Amino acid sequence: MNRLFLLSAVCALTALAGAQPGRYVTIGDPAPAFKPAKWLKGTPVASFEPGKLYVVEFWATWCGPCKENIPHLTELAKKYQGQVSIIGVDIWESAKGGGDYMKKVTDFVKSQGSKMDYNVAVDTPRDDIANAWMKAASEGGIPCSFIIGRDGKVAWIGHPAKMEETLKQVIDGTYDAAAARNKREIELEVTRPIGEAMEAKNYKAAAKAIDSALEKRPQLKYSLMYSLLVALYHSDLDRGMALSQQVLKESNGEIGAYQMMSSIFATQTDLSPAAYKFGLGIIDEATTKGLGVFMFKAMKAATYFNMGNKDEAIKVGEEAVALSEKDPNSTPELRELLKKNLAKFKAAK
Repeated sequence: MNRLFLLSAVCALTALAGAQPGRYVTIGDPAPAFKPAKWLKGTPVASFEPGKLYVVEFWATWCGPCKENIPHLTELAKKYQGQVSIIGVDIWESAKGGGDYMKKVTDFVKSQGSKMDYNVAVDTPRDDIANAWMKAASEGGIPCSFIIGRDGKVAWIGHPAKMEETLKQVIDGTYDAAAARNKREIELEVTRPIGEAMEAKNYKAAAKAIDSALEKRPQLKYSLMYSLLVALYHSDLDRGMALSQQVLKESNGEIGAYQMMSSIFATQTDLSPAAYKFGLGIIDEATTKGLGVFMFKAMKAATYFNMGNKDEAIKVGEEAVALSEKDPNSTPELRELLKKNLAKFKAAK
């Protein structure tokens, strides 16, 4: 199985989550307010001091790629010790796990030991930091990093895998923040209207905005496909179904394409019966591929639950849990997630 797609199916948030108008944050703006609920490791940062550089990385315990990036951040913290302060901020935890998320995050950080050797903080249950930084910057997925320059302003925003080259430039003073800001603003002119329409659940407008974006920048086709399908499954099912078949054909039946589509039906709770029926067909077709069957079973159970068919949700959910116990691609975190979902199905019945 494509491991990145498996991780994405578990940890991806809704793409292009919209920012609140008037509260955008971009390159060149002062760093937003930064008051974590608790510092779990390292030296607390009360403010971004003039003359110092900071990297603020947003992550969560349920996000596979975030956890995979922890050793890389530790390497950066050691490599640039005395030059840059690395800060990992856990966000969006309560929305995923509920209950005592603080204990969950604290235990996780302790379990990492020296592998997580940098400053670590956790957001409030109100998502104060996530809203002030991620949402305001039109960033909807993690891991995501912000570089804060010596002037206390945002120097860069993006995926941590692409960060170090820019960080070197910021350190040695060769970074062109004005050019970076201009490039980002051009990109956000495309993605911001899409995010706002998706957040407002104005799916016809979202699909129109995506179509417009792809006319100007066809290279964004794959990065915008998830959002386009979500919009079409809500507003134009016939086109959504046709596009789905086109994507599957172009990908030669790539398992990741099936996972991307299946995850929509498993997470969207307000689709039509016809849309869910189509989704079940996609999921059933995927299981014939023989890879990651337990994940597709889990998404099928969630789809049944979204349809209101709790009996089938429980039945298929139990199958998913049983299969996950035997599948080598499964992890303890995935098995726990499947069990929690099954418990939710049973509680609802």
